[in-house]
Amino acid sequence: MNRRQSLNKLLAIALIISLTLGCNFLTGLGGSATPSSEQVASPALPMAVSLDDTHASSADISPDGGTITVQAADGNRFTLIFPKDALINVETITLTPISAIDGLPFSGGLVGGVQMSPEGLRLFQPAMLIIESPKTVAASGLETVAFAYHQNGDGLYLNSSEAKGNQLMIEIWHFSGSGAAQGTPAEIQIQQGRVPSNAEDALTQRMQDYLGRERQAQLLGQPTDSDLQRMMGDFLREGYDRFIAPQLPAALQNCEAAPAILSKALGWLRQVQLLGYDDQFSAENSKIMDTMSQALANCYNKEYDQCVIDKNISHRTTMLGYFRQASLLGMEDQLDYSKIEKCPPTKGWKVNSSLDKISGIVCDFGNPFELQLISGWGSFPLSFTPSSPKAGTSNYTASSGNTSENDNGSYTVEGIGTTEITISIHDHGCITSTGGTACADTDWSITLAPLDTNECGQP
Repeated sequence: MNRRQSLNKLLAIALIISLTLGCNFLTGLGGSATPSSEQVASPALPMAVSLDDTHASSADISPDGGTITVQAADGNRFTLIFPKDALINVETITLTPISAIDGLPFSGGLVGGVQMSPEGLRLFQPAMLIIESPKTVAASGLETVAFAYHQNGDGLYLNSSEAKGNQLMIEIWHFSGSGAAQGTPAEIQIQQGRVPSNAEDALTQRMQDYLGRERQAQLLGQPTDSDLQRMMGDFLREGYDRFIAPQLPAALQNCEAAPAILSKALGWLRQVQLLGYDDQFSAENSKIMDTMSQALANCYNKEYDQCVIDKNISHRTTMLGYFRQASLLGMEDQLDYSKIEKCPPTKGWKVNSSLDKISGIVCDFGNPFELQLISGWGSFPLSFTPSSPKAGTSNYTASSGNTSENDNGSYTVEGIGTTEITISIHDHGCITSTGGTACADTDWSITLAPLDTNECGQP
């Protein structure tokens, strides 16, 4: 796997656990950093955002991805598209159109925008916000520029965007407010000179400046400014040294801080990818990958240890999130899956199925086990051979006189992390008698519940 493939794979995973994070990266992480040694943070512009709550829209978005759309009173349409694995758990997402912004420093006014909630929610793959408005095409002497802010208008900064006709597309990594305005080149340049106090926002604004200059040069048929390229490489280096590298060790010690630290690292790597600096920062890429894999295993084991102490099944949900991320990274072998089955510690599982002709217990889904299937011929074993704790092959053989039945199939185990487990079976069965053989495919399932007694002899 080459470096770009490795980076793309890293950017594809949902980080470790599902939680909401504040957008201010430096809060609670040990101080602040200026975006550049030659720049200092500027005083924040006073802005007041007015929202159109009557046109707000909400939807539950799952880890499989999804879309939410809202239309403002003026006809502007906003669509937020979530890719797969942007979230780990289902989240209720709300988009509320912005009706006005008092103090917006662009004379062409607001094109349109939305407040995204829950405030501070961090995505682990970027979503895409699409603004559809005739005003995305700038008037003479003006340019359309994307912006973002926190809370109710705090910390305005510029964001990168791509325009196609009356659509403006903005990449979204974390929730707050996002929109677009029309401003003069001089107004945009002035805003570029206002350095956000939030280091991540400062980096985003600098990327907007760089990508804007690159796009302008391309439109004019001019070569890329080598000095600008070098400057952006230096800025990325300083960003890593100042607010990524110093925090990586903490991700190995503090499981509460790890998601925030590593998700910011993903955002930084995203900028590296967009600017084509993969080779230059390959060592940093490897460091972040190594830290992530170690933090994932460490937090998985700590979550299990806590589950053993307080016997709360909620820890199992978090462990499943860790395991899913490990699978996406190709490092699931480093995590002991049986710990999920033991969280909270259980004495085993018993058949709790509507099919009253099946009985038995399962002590470990990772090792071969048998249940008993009772028919008019008697009781015969239904055997399961796992290829993993969640899947494997099944076999059932029974006979009576000159008639026999042989079923072979595959199965999956679902519901680990809840108080009910389902074994879903797909088998191909044949009954043979003196009259010949008849075969059919069958899909069926067995449900199990935790044992009340210690029949498995668990400690």
